[in-house]
Amino acid sequence: MRLFKIILSVIILSVLLSFNKTLPLVDSTIFRAPLDINLYVSGVFGEPRGDHFHTGLDFSTRGETGIPIKAIGDGYVSRIKVQAGGYGHALYIMHPNGLMSVYGHLSKYTAAIDQYVLQQQIDKKSFEVDLYPEKKLFAVKQGEVVALSGNTGTSTSPHLHFEIRDASGESFPLNPLNWIHIEDHKAPIINGLMIYQFNTIECLAEEKLYSVIKSENNYSVARTILVNKSKTEIGIRAKDFMDASDTDGDFGIYSIHSSIDEKEFYNFSLDKLAFSEGRFANAHIDYAEKKIKNIEIYRNFLLLGNKAEIYGHILNRGIIELTDTLLHKIKIIVKDYSNNASILEFNIKKAPVANKSAEIPSKGFLKLFKWNEENFYNSDSIKVTVPSGSLYEDLYFFCKKKNYAAGKIKSPTYAVGDPYTPIHNSLIISILPSNIPEKLKSKAVICFRNYKGNVSGKTSTWNGNYLEAKIREFGDYYIALDTTRPIATALNLQNNQTITSENIQVKISDNLSGITRYSGSIDGEWVLMEYDYKSSVLTYTKSKNLLSGEHTLKLIVSDEVGNTTTTTIKFKT
Repeated sequence: MRLFKIILSVIILSVLLSFNKTLPLVDSTIFRAPLDINLYVSGVFGEPRGDHFHTGLDFSTRGETGIPIKAIGDGYVSRIKVQAGGYGHALYIMHPNGLMSVYGHLSKYTAAIDQYVLQQQIDKKSFEVDLYPEKKLFAVKQGEVVALSGNTGTSTSPHLHFEIRDASGESFPLNPLNWIHIEDHKAPIINGLMIYQFNTIECLAEEKLYSVIKSENNYSVARTILVNKSKTEIGIRAKDFMDASDTDGDFGIYSIHSSIDEKEFYNFSLDKLAFSEGRFANAHIDYAEKKIKNIEIYRNFLLLGNKAEIYGHILNRGIIELTDTLLHKIKIIVKDYSNNASILEFNIKKAPVANKSAEIPSKGFLKLFKWNEENFYNSDSIKVTVPSGSLYEDLYFFCKKKNYAAGKIKSPTYAVGDPYTPIHNSLIISILPSNIPEKLKSKAVICFRNYKGNVSGKTSTWNGNYLEAKIREFGDYYIALDTTRPIATALNLQNNQTITSENIQVKISDNLSGITRYSGSIDGEWVLMEYDYKSSVLTYTKSKNLLSGEHTLKLIVSDEVGNTTTTTIKFKT
């Protein structure tokens, strides 16, 4: 009977856990901090960053690199990844409880791991490697040094990017503050209230940002908000501060709970994310306000295509539909992870005026794209295919020809869609070029010019007479020819010079399609060239096996369309 009760208890616990979509059972005592220095936070879990949610904690090392990184618990190194961008040099440790810790932007691993990685790079003849060592190869104990902090990958300053992931290991980051305690007594700051009013056609909206009045951690609006449309939605301009912050405190918000007349209609909290849902960050905040004004407005409502699982109880997608002209009270509670709260309260009322019918926009409007359908736009020179689920809401689509082909520009420039409208899944754009000789077709690239005027090439392929590319931003697109070779410039060594430093550095760049391959050799033997994403510099560190005498460094660099530069430097040791 006792055994039966134990088995039954285990079954019940398993069932209960299966309904917990956010976190496994948390024991905050099982892990230690990954650093022994004072912990200064420069980024928190769940911040909207670019086109994704931030999936960990960033610990600033205050301008220093080489600070010891320690395993937060017993386990084994399950993955080692080296890449030019992203997390740079990263280390993954699997722990006995099924959780995984991740350490990014490292400068070095331990000597044993460094030697293992180097041998794999030599065997694969590649700087970038993604390795999964055997469990017994690198066992670690809690508090053991596993690496040194750095500034590799896309890091903009020296820091440790730190994550804890659930039992699946690679897909679901969890909020590290569940295990790593950071003292914090500062409540979030609310800087404004955004009111969106919609007519019957939902993608036509009027919006207005209201100032708020602060009294300690309580906020209000100076007057009653009057609305006169059929639907009203709310956004909050907010940010957070922390006691142990090493930045201006512009952190993301952990949770928001919103109610009308004491009935909750919207909430979210950031305890667990999914990498597959990261791009929903573009729907979580007001994408246009972020792009245009660089401010973050947290929507208190769900766009139709926002399927992220960070939300709790949502009533009518957070849309407020007032059917009377009475006064209604809105209360919005904004919290950080430490439960510091700021509260905004204001009154809202429907004005006693009749709704005006929505007008269809005529200027540039070509077609209404439905968010949950596959959509197409075809003309005699450009095609746009929008798979179902690529949009967060219905879209009045336009495509305007801005100018014509000239020189190496082999098509008109097309203004495709609204550059301040986010895209979730990739669209396909197909452009018909003009007058490209057959021998130059392989050099054709679809180019994107964003709202800031920055130009980049897209991976492009031919489909009949059209050149195609996958895109994830609206903006200006055109076809250009990339016939220019990449440039490779030695920074600290001239031809026939005796090498005096411990390394050789070469800066590489490309004008359009982007560098995709590089390879270095000395005296015909492949050598490791480490690539720094931020500086576009390749570094060869002098090997102990390099004998005294004359040597030849040969570097081959190729771009996306096959333009190749071969640089040869003779040097002496």
